Parts: sequence; C-alpha cells; structure tokens
Amino acid sequence: MRKLDSGLRLFGLIMAIIVICLGTLPFVSSHQATETLDLVKEVAARERAYNSVMASLVAAENGERGYLLGNPSALAAYQANAARIPAALAELARGAESERERQLIARIAALGTARLDAMAATIARHRDGRAAPMADGQTAVDERELDELQGLLALQAQHLADRRNGLREALAVSLKYNTALGVGASLATLVVLVAAVYIGASSLRERSEAARQAGLLARANAEHAAQASLRADRSAATARMLQALDSSKGTAELEHVLPGFLQQLLPASSGGIYLYRHGHQLLDLKAAWGAAARPPAAVCPEDCWGLRLGKPHMAAEACGLCCCHGDGAATDQPCLPMISQGEVLGLMVVSGEAARSPELVAPLAEQLGLAINNVILRATLHRQSIVDPLTGLYNRRHLDEALQRELSRSERESALVMIDLDHFKLVNDTYGHEGGDLVLQEAARMVSARVRANDLVCRHGGEELVILMPDCGADAALRCAEQLRQSLTELVIPCGARSITGLSASFGVAAWPAHGRNGAELLAAADRALYAAKSAGRNRVVRAEPLDEKVVALHGWVRSA
Repeated sequence: MRKLDSGLRLFGLIMAIIVICLGTLPFVSSHQATETLDLVKEVAARERAYNSVMASLVAAENGERGYLLGNPSALAAYQANAARIPAALAELARGAESERERQLIARIAALGTARLDAMAATIARHRDGRAAPMADGQTAVDERELDELQGLLALQAQHLADRRNGLREALAVSLKYNTALGVGASLATLVVLVAAVYIGASSLRERSEAARQAGLLARANAEHAAQASLRADRSAATARMLQALDSSKGTAELEHVLPGFLQQLLPASSGGIYLYRHGHQLLDLKAAWGAAARPPAAVCPEDCWGLRLGKPHMAAEACGLCCCHGDGAATDQPCLPMISQGEVLGLMVVSGEAARSPELVAPLAEQLGLAINNVILRATLHRQSIVDPLTGLYNRRHLDEALQRELSRSERESALVMIDLDHFKLVNDTYGHEGGDLVLQEAARMVSARVRANDLVCRHGGEELVILMPDCGADAALRCAEQLRQSLTELVIPCGARSITGLSASFGVAAWPAHGRNGAELLAAADRALYAAKSAGRNRVVRAEPLDEKVVALHGWVRSA
C-alpha cells in the first residue's frame, strides 16, 4: 500500500507539473499578443506624427493665406502650426528606425524648412508693405517642392499603415492561437483529472482525499482557462473595434460602430462617448450603449470633474465630488477623459458593473482616444484633399468623382453649369493677385448662396467654377445661370481703399443625357457652350448643342455651330 501511495503521489506530482505547464501556455501567448498590440500602438503613433506634420503644414499655409488676405487673427494660427513642425520633425528623426527613414526625414525637414522660410519671408514683406506678386517660375518651384513634401509624408504614412496592418494580422493569428491553447489546456486538464480519479480509486484509504484534491485542481484550472479565454475574447473584440474605427470615414459613424463593441467589451453596463464640438465649449454625444436611459445629448466641460481634473474621476474616490451631467449623483459612474497626444478629445462615461472595474475601462478609454483621434485626422486630411483652400469650394477631383457617381444613379435629367469670370487677368493686373483672390472668394460665396442645397459648386481651376445640379433640366439650369450672371454684375467688392465693380462672367449650360452620355462628354459640352459665350462677346449664358442638333437660341442671342 505504501508503494501504491508513493506511486500515486509521484503520478500526481507529474500530472500537476503538466497541468501547470498547460495552464501557463495561454498566459505566455497572451503576453506575446500584448507585446504585438504595443508595437501596433507605437507604429500608429509614428503614423499620427507624420499625419500631424502634414496637418500642421496645411494649417500654416492656410494661416499664411488668411493673413495675406487681410485677416490678422490668421497670423496666430500660422505661427502656432509653423512652430510645431520643426519639433515634430526632430522627434521623428530621433525615433527613425532605419537609414532610409533618416534620409527621408532629412529631405522632409529640408523641404519643410524651405517652405517655412518662404512663408515667413512673404509675411515679413507683407507686414513691411513690400508685398509683391510672386513670379510664376518661383510659384511653380514652390508648388513642386510642396507636392514633393506632401508626397514624401503620404508615402511614409502609407508605409507605416501597411506595417500596422501586418502587425494586426499577426495579432489576430496570435489571438486565435491563444484561444486554441486555452481549449487544449482545458481538454488536457480534463484527461488528467479522469486519469487521476481512475488511479486513485485503487486506493480505498486515499480515495476521498484524491477526489477532493482533484476537484480543487479542476476548479482552479477551469477558472484559469475561463480567464484566459475571456482575455482572449476581449483582446479580439478590441482588435476588431480598432480595425473598424481605422476604416471609419468620420466621427458621424461612431454611433453605428461603437455601441455593439462596447456592449461586448463592457457587459451589463451602459454609457456614452462624447467628443468636443468646434470651439471646445460643449461636448456632443456621439455613441451610447446599454439598456439604461440615454445619456444627455450634450455636456458642458464645467459640469464634469473628470474633464476639469484631466484624469479618470469617480465620486466615491474624490470625497463625494459628483458631476452635474446625466445621473451625476451616482457614485459608481466614472468619467474618463479620452486623451491623445496630450490633448483631451472627449469623454467616456460608464455606469453599471463595469464602472466598478477601473482596470478594465481606463485602458479602453485610452485606446478609444487614440483611435478616434486617427479618425478625426483622416477625415480632416480627406476634406483638405477635396476642398479648394482659397474659395472653400470642392475641387476638380471631387467634381469628377461626384459627376460619375451622380450620373450612374440618376434616373432624371441632371445639368452642369460652367462659369468663367470675364477679363480676370485684367482684374489681377488692376488690383493685384489679392484683388483676384477676393473676386474668386466673393463669386464662390455668391454662387453657393444662390443654388439649391443639393447642388454641388466646385472650382474647376483658375477662374472657372462648375455647378453640378442633380435632378435638374436644362431650362431650369439656364434660368439659374441667368440669375447668377445678373447677380455677379451687381457685386461690389471692397479691396483696400478701392472697390471692385463691373464684374461679369460667361456661362455654358449642358444637360444629361441630351448633351452628353457620360461625365466627360457632359463637361466637354458645357465647355464648348462656355467658349461660344466667350466668342459671342462674354457676359451671357449659352446652352450646349444637343448631340444631334445645332445650338439653340437663348434670350434672343443666336449661337452659331
């Protein structure tokens, strides 16, 4: 019996070692997944840094232009953004991971410094009253250098994005492997327990003790396996949420993306995600989850102790300081500021069981802050890529996309109005480029204010504007163009001590499908009509020739083929 007892003890020791090893594997795999996730965050941070340099450069350009156009307050925006660029580039250079990246950052720094020096010189000349139009050759060089700078930043950002996606794929594989290990450990534990119980039954004297120890071991291993599986599920859900946010086009999609993931990550809880609106005076509710009453639609920063303190806050942890928003009297409702790069983007409010687990919700708020900041940066950069900075109108790239999209889904007529400001070179020669810019801005504002809400006004290039009018026939477009032509002649634009008057424009009107079967043909038809208006003496509206007819007369003006 003693030999049997010794054999059972040795067997039990061996089985315990095996179970401990099997139970440790999921934790090791989970640690590896955590390291991969940290690396994803590091790569994402560098990607944000490159995007931040791009955003600061564009903001500095806009600030310079605003200042040159007579807006003194724009100088502060230019100076603030220009000051960020050298420090950001220096930080990127210190963290360069390869010789190629160091060379690329050096080139970016050289181009950025040259651009900042050029802007500073332009502002200095303007401040001293020595502003003069820049030579066309120098402007072309500046544009080429700016295009190269933006291209290098975009190339490196894309390289980092590709690397981040690769790491996320590796993370997904690691999470699947972790789950499989957890299941395997549970099955192996079950096999070990069955064997232990079977062998222990041979010893009547130690059967009861063996069964009790086996039960304790089973519960402990089941708890370990359940915790490992829960961590793996939570990590997988977090990765899917971050991937969904990475594919979001803007903050408007948060109410559709976040609730399902947050309900899964924080079960038996409710809450809301708030973001600062423009001006940082209020925070708007962007997403809510849970069965509790919907959180308030807006929160004042002064009503939240979490925002005022700049860190997670719960009333029970701060001598009873209760927030005034929502169910602020509850002591189990933490308020967690969402912070990215030292800036508070918004607020996460949680109630329910998850509110009592700060170690769970605090890292989640941190990850959401970083991911939502990426969403905001991408949306800002996308808008800057499709909007003309001078007039605020959409640019030609967006027009081409919108025209193709509209014609592909349109079931009724759609019209296109092309506008060219007459004698624009004379305006530039008489009033300078500043006067020309004022004319373009005022013309864009007037046109945008006098068209329908669903019409799309774009700057086609130079002094040409284009209006895309969905569900609008040629006759209605002609009437609209004539009203715009008349309104343009009545404009009086202050320019320094003088006023710019006597403006006029030529209009070409084309309609789909009468004047073109696709976007390219429609643009060409409107352009030909515009040329006819110019040839006939300017300051008039001309309808395009139908595909199978000559150009028709409009308001008594005869157009020849």
